[in-house]
Amino acid sequence: MSRTASHRSAFVAALVALAATLAATLAATLAVTLAGSVVSAAQATPPIVVIGATAKSSTEIIQQALAAGHEVIGIARRPGDVTIRDHRLRILKGDVYDQASLEAAMTGREVVISMVGPRVDPTDTAETPPTFDLFTTGTANIIAAMKKKGNRRLLVASSLGVEDEFPTVKPAPGDFRLGWLWKSRYLYKNMKDMEGVVRASGLEYVIFRPPFLVEEPARRDYKLSINTDSPKGTMMTYADFGAFVLEQVSGNQYLGSSVGMYTDRPLKFGENADLDKLAREAKEKFDRANAKQP
Repeated sequence: MSRTASHRSAFVAALVALAATLAATLAATLAVTLAGSVVSAAQATPPIVVIGATAKSSTEIIQQALAAGHEVIGIARRPGDVTIRDHRLRILKGDVYDQASLEAAMTGREVVISMVGPRVDPTDTAETPPTFDLFTTGTANIIAAMKKKGNRRLLVASSLGVEDEFPTVKPAPGDFRLGWLWKSRYLYKNMKDMEGVVRASGLEYVIFRPPFLVEEPARRDYKLSINTDSPKGTMMTYADFGAFVLEQVSGNQYLGSSVGMYTDRPLKFGENADLDKLAREAKEKFDRANAKQP
């Protein structure tokens, strides 16, 4: 073989080796990029568990979460009352007083959203008893289940009602708001105590304090009060509340905070809110929730 041919063969071999190296490097880079994209996508749309799946707020959260690509597990005492159907939605029977039923819905990967609340008959004048413990006991069980399964982020609904000053004596008939605060004073006390349970949990958390919620299209007109009291007597849409809750599934801005929510729209029963309609709906849900299950 001539010296020229030998040099040519060596050059070709070097090119082949270089091409192989470049191909391997490109494949490795592509694999890392794709893996990063998968991880980023998973971080953006992690699976979620919604506890209290029959609540109106939960319905809004679940619908928006499915539209955004999340896998959703809903927990309800009466799963049949959840009417949403989607291949990425599972509804499980559970109760916040039953920690094992909560654990069964968790794998450690999900963000947990608690929209737990009692079914209240607004036409009933009976007062919430001082032994009421749904929020504190239920949330303590949620936290214990999360810690056992390895879930780290809890998003939990409270209410602007925890900021109110409550009457110390029973008010005279005629003032709906004062009558409600008197009747529900132990409910809100337990809700406020629940916030302390969440803060002491060691989990990532956001506590939401929404105002009166109404079924209207999203308006994006709400304002926030972080770790402080908010103006009272306003209203916001379930759609806006659900969207804000979902933003906190992956967002970090409000971690470790209580977030009060309000708008510039005053709540006026009989004008922009139908109290009779709301009372009828609440009464129907109250009766259904307290009916004997098959």
